[in-house]
Amino acid sequence: MPWFRLVLIVAYLLLLVYHGREGSRKTHSLSDYLVAGRSLGGVIIAFSFYATFVSTNSFIGQAGESWEAGLAWWLKVGIYGPLCWLSWLLVAPRFYRRSREYASLTVADFLGTRYRSLAVRRITAVVIVLASGLYLVAIYKGSSIALSQFLGLSYGVSAVAVFAVVTTYTLLGGFRSVVLTDSLQGMLMIVGAVLILFAVLSRGGGLGPMIEQLEAIDPRLVSWDGPTPLLMILGIGLAGGLKLLVDPRQISRIYGLKDERALKTARIVAPILITVTYACLLPVGALARTIVPPEMAAKITADTDQLTPYLLGQAEILGPVASSFFLLVLLAAAMSSLDSVLLVAASAITRDLQLLADDDPRAIGRMRAFVVVVSLAAMVVALNPFADIVEITAFSGSLYAACFLSTLVLGLYWNRPTAPAAIAAMLAGGLVVIAWWLAKRAGWTDIHEVYVGLVVSTVVYVTATLILSPRNPHPDPTD
Repeated sequence: MPWFRLVLIVAYLLLLVYHGREGSRKTHSLSDYLVAGRSLGGVIIAFSFYATFVSTNSFIGQAGESWEAGLAWWLKVGIYGPLCWLSWLLVAPRFYRRSREYASLTVADFLGTRYRSLAVRRITAVVIVLASGLYLVAIYKGSSIALSQFLGLSYGVSAVAVFAVVTTYTLLGGFRSVVLTDSLQGMLMIVGAVLILFAVLSRGGGLGPMIEQLEAIDPRLVSWDGPTPLLMILGIGLAGGLKLLVDPRQISRIYGLKDERALKTARIVAPILITVTYACLLPVGALARTIVPPEMAAKITADTDQLTPYLLGQAEILGPVASSFFLLVLLAAAMSSLDSVLLVAASAITRDLQLLADDDPRAIGRMRAFVVVVSLAAMVVALNPFADIVEITAFSGSLYAACFLSTLVLGLYWNRPTAPAAIAAMLAGGLVVIAWWLAKRAGWTDIHEVYVGLVVSTVVYVTATLILSPRNPHPDPTD
């Protein structure tokens, strides 16, 4: 139904134009562009927080990966749900109050103020740009695959098209238009996740018969001792889930909350959305082994990122109309995450590396220029990606976890902030993650880099703080 899909994408583009105009109309300062003037409600922020985290990487990468890992992959829902709840319970309240006290607009300037250090601010910004760039590559790959299935375009043409649409839309409205679109996409994604699992189960004859067929194909697919080691699955889950606590694109949603009541609402809504979505998506790949024909199975085994687009595109498991509609949801979800990461990366360069003030007349123009530069660079790399979506996403998450879990989360509660400890933890954690990831790719180890990075950065941070900082040197009013 190419005509129907074309109508859908035109309608979606018109929606982007509307949200872009709304955001542009209400953007008068860098604060408006980056955090919508701190004026948004709890439900809309919760859906944006959810949609930003889930994205196409989950619908395509995470859902497809269980094709190889088996049903043990589903255990990750026990990581994502609780970590989302902890993010809103432990990080959000203190970050919300202190970000207003510090008058910060980005995670880098928040940490720079917290540790009273320009070096901390700039190192944080460098980490954000690097990790955001990696994540952008993963999203570009997922969105390009979705668009190629949606309209029958080549992968390269799809990547260029996504670049043109998302970059233009992000340039217009900033944070407000991003959150408006995220909230709508979040509503569609939660419905889509439930329907995709239901459709796979219906096509396969139900959960019980499908598990029996999986056991006949390979007993390890329904075993704790599956094709992918359990420790590796939990490591990938931890690397992704910890981003809920420390990833600047997630934390930036807290900036937009208008009051404490909105924060409490988001604390309830966001974890429910995350838990339900991953409970539905994570087993899809394994269960789909029982319904995918042999000629397609070989292609999916070579690249599991192809599974969900195949199910919704060629297989049309939801029927021609609904499958077309949810292919658009995947595409739109990717775009909603792309714009969020673009804003975070561009603001890190403009506000935290170049140190442009809020009232600087060049600030918004520079921000928009770097949105284009970062987006173009990520798109070019995604034309020939160096790994699959799950691996790139987990590596990006490991960097964030190693660099920011101690400096941000411990730093919010431990009232002994010392800049040398924060700098040492970020440098040690980041370098160890990169070195361990390279060693893992070379086949020297099977242990996920997130474990080593977290241990090293936390030990360095705690040890350096105890040695270098007197007790309570800088008491904060919020303490």
